[in-house]
Amino acid sequence: MDQPPKLKIYPPGLYVEIDGDALFLGRDCHLAALIPALLNKVVSNRHCVVRREGTRWFLEDLGSTNGTWIHGQRLGGRTLLHTGDEFRLGKQGPLITCDTGFGGLGADRTTPEDELPRAAEAETLVEAPPAPAGRSPEAPPRAAAPPPPARTPDGRDGSAVLPFRVGRMPSVRLIHQRSGEQFTAQGYTIVIGRDAEAAQVLIRADDERHVSGRHVEIQFRTDHTVVVRDLESRNGSWLNDKPLKGEAPLKVGDKLLLGNAPTVLTVAALDG
Repeated sequence: MDQPPKLKIYPPGLYVEIDGDALFLGRDCHLAALIPALLNKVVSNRHCVVRREGTRWFLEDLGSTNGTWIHGQRLGGRTLLHTGDEFRLGKQGPLITCDTGFGGLGADRTTPEDELPRAAEAETLVEAPPAPAGRSPEAPPRAAAPPPPARTPDGRDGSAVLPFRVGRMPSVRLIHQRSGEQFTAQGYTIVIGRDAEAAQVLIRADDERHVSGRHVEIQFRTDHTVVVRDLESRNGSWLNDKPLKGEAPLKVGDKLLLGNAPTVLTVAALDG
């Protein structure tokens, strides 16, 4: 059986194994795994996606501000990926390498309507100026090695042998205490609020206008922990009657209070 494809993302040099049909990359981590390398100002919330079609994998830009760059060119639509290909989120942003599982180098490059042509790749070697007489040339500074990634409870450490996996999305189920309405949402980050374009859990009642457009978010992390944090809401948030400052661990049975009126959501299930 073929192994799922792996991407290497630098910095900090983590490997991510794709065990689903698509990997979304961006700053908003409900579109992707929690990959610290993507917390970069040049990366858009919805930046690009690596998606499988049959046995082939394509890279598609999602209208990002700074573009997705591959083979020295800005990607206008989508392109077929092969093992060894490299692309960047932003011209100087995080570098992503197609490590294994994407197909042979140079193979199957016959669909111009799907693919951005490969730019000519030539390196220009610039010789260093000669050192003054009597002095030895200085060695270039050594780049600091990135810190080793934390090992997750299932043993994965982001290495090529034990890469992080991206496949089935985690989910949360919440129950509105007053109405009994149940909310179910999937994602690595789940936003709760009134903004229909930003929130996966939408609070729509007319008497709940104290809830901000993006009020709080629940985040599933690669170490299998779940946290909740307030998104600088107008009227604040509470977790189990305590003001929510910064972020806090979240578990089944906890109660989230949104705003200064009784919008109370009970955490009924967390499936990470």
